[in-house]
Amino acid sequence: MPPTLDNSSDPQPTFSVGSTTSEPSLTDQVKRFKPRKFKEKRETLLSKDPSQNNPSHEKLSLKCIKVIVSNFDKNPSHSGIPASHVREITSRLPINLDPKKSAVYVHDESYWKRACLQSLSPSECQIVEHGLTWKQLFFENHLQKRLEGFKDGDDIEVLLEEIEKFQDYIFCLRFRQMPGHIDLDRLTASLPNLTKIDLQYNINKIGMDFDRRLFGMKISDASCLAKSVKDSENLTSIVLSGNLMDDDLLRMLMTGLYKSSTITHLDVSHNKITNHGVRLLAKLLGTKSVLTSLNVADNQIHAEGGRYLGRALRSNDSLSDLNMRLNRLTDEGGRMLLEGLRDNQSVTRLNVSGNSLGSESTSALSVVLREQDSELMILDLSSNRLSDADVQVLSATMERNDRLISMDMRMNSTTDGNEDLEKIQEKLHYNELNLRS
Repeated sequence: MPPTLDNSSDPQPTFSVGSTTSEPSLTDQVKRFKPRKFKEKRETLLSKDPSQNNPSHEKLSLKCIKVIVSNFDKNPSHSGIPASHVREITSRLPINLDPKKSAVYVHDESYWKRACLQSLSPSECQIVEHGLTWKQLFFENHLQKRLEGFKDGDDIEVLLEEIEKFQDYIFCLRFRQMPGHIDLDRLTASLPNLTKIDLQYNINKIGMDFDRRLFGMKISDASCLAKSVKDSENLTSIVLSGNLMDDDLLRMLMTGLYKSSTITHLDVSHNKITNHGVRLLAKLLGTKSVLTSLNVADNQIHAEGGRYLGRALRSNDSLSDLNMRLNRLTDEGGRMLLEGLRDNQSVTRLNVSGNSLGSESTSALSVVLREQDSELMILDLSSNRLSDADVQVLSATMERNDRLISMDMRMNSTTDGNEDLEKIQEKLHYNELNLRS
């Protein structure tokens, strides 16, 4: 006889089926049992990775990925790995890998972006200045730090061996200090894709150990750089701002610049170049010149230097940007420089601010602006000695000019609320709208 349920202590249950017998149905028996309560919620159990509790639940592909990542520094390789798993491997790699290995075996841009954002400052992560690739940004900054930490006595062969692994990603050679004056000729020879050089021979954070001899370019540096420029086939831009460069150092550098047919941008601003140095630079602006931008701002160029440049501009058809800011041209030098623009049809940007220009320069400029063939579009005349009469001459000239769209005339000897200045600004705005339409 089947067992019966003891319901003496419970109220008499109401059964839907089998209520006429002493034995409840199976459905009624199930309803009488309460569900068992688990200690952990179901959501918590589902959120946990089963592989963490039991390695046997881990996929074989994930096991292989972990092994490859843990041994990547010793045995870097991607051969035979499906492309779908390569990204997972690079996402797990640490950013402190040996650059000589990571340069060869890691190509995922997401890895190099992570490495740059974690190891560089926000000001250094300007990808637009490094070919819009994170890998190029990383290695150009890496090389810069290696050069800035290079000291006299360090083995250059070790550095060149390291550079050989990532030389394809170096397009710009830059440093802001150089404790040990490295042989630039050998360095640039190992960089086949080098297109820009931006160098400053200084010492940062020197403190009480200041020594004048540690600052500025040396004769040996200028000699090595000249040879590098002469031998390079891809170099297009040279920036040597703030290197205490004088005429002698420039003369040595020019031995390489004369023989180069690729340099289009030259910046020697904030140095000690005088009229003799400008005479050398003027030779770069001959009929065979390819130079499009020349920056000689903040040097020691006087009126004679303006004459040299003005004479060179008459036959030049390549230069489009000339910066003569913060020199000592005076009114006479400004006049001779601007007279050279009468027959020039290439210069579109001219900066002659801070040169003590006056009425003679204004007269020469008015002739240039009346020329139909003049291509001058942006002009900076700020911080000079232009008077209200000079502004009136320029205002009358601008009525016939349709090319100029910007003229900076701040910090001159003019009165506030000058009507001629307002007319000039209206004409500049009108020219700009016409060029855009």
